[in-house]
Amino acid sequence: MDNEFINKPNEVIILRNKDLTFSPQSVKVDNYKYWTRDEINYLIQEVKNPMHKMLFIFLWRSGVRITEAINLKKQDIDFKNNVMTLKWLKSRKYKYRVVPIHQTLKDVLEVFTATLNLDCLVFPISRQRAWQLTQEHMKGNPHKFRHSFAINWLRCNADLVILHKILGHSKIQTTMEYLKIVPIDQGKELNKIYFSD
Repeated sequence: MDNEFINKPNEVIILRNKDLTFSPQSVKVDNYKYWTRDEINYLIQEVKNPMHKMLFIFLWRSGVRITEAINLKKQDIDFKNNVMTLKWLKSRKYKYRVVPIHQTLKDVLEVFTATLNLDCLVFPISRQRAWQLTQEHMKGNPHKFRHSFAINWLRCNADLVILHKILGHSKIQTTMEYLKIVPIDQGKELNKIYFSD
């Protein structure tokens, strides 16, 4: 028997999966909206506009919120120490956090921002425009990059506490929601293995 799913608004309940029987488990669908590493790299490679491509690379390799990306100025990036200061608006107040920059992101970001003044926005577009571009090029939304970053992090067996800090979640329980997806993905792979004819 193939996988059986019951779809309800905003959730999927997994009932049975081939020969393995699971207890009914409810999981938010939003946590499953992500690209695999191969999918995301292929889609980004197909983007021709340099600014659009850089925005997608930035979102994918940093895991930041779209509002943090579009608020980023060149002066917020410390290329010497491989960190950047992000700001976002919450409850009508700006909050800040400092996060590391992956070396591969730093290299392309340094070239991309080379001609910008320090007070220039790195991505001078609106949040709505970023959503339009992501839909147009990636058939998704900017938050899907954040989910993809988190899933990729966990698949690489990286530390959950550090992921929590990088993503800037106020509660680690929010970050822990991503742990639900990794065992389910592994279950799908397990079901490809044959134990008898």
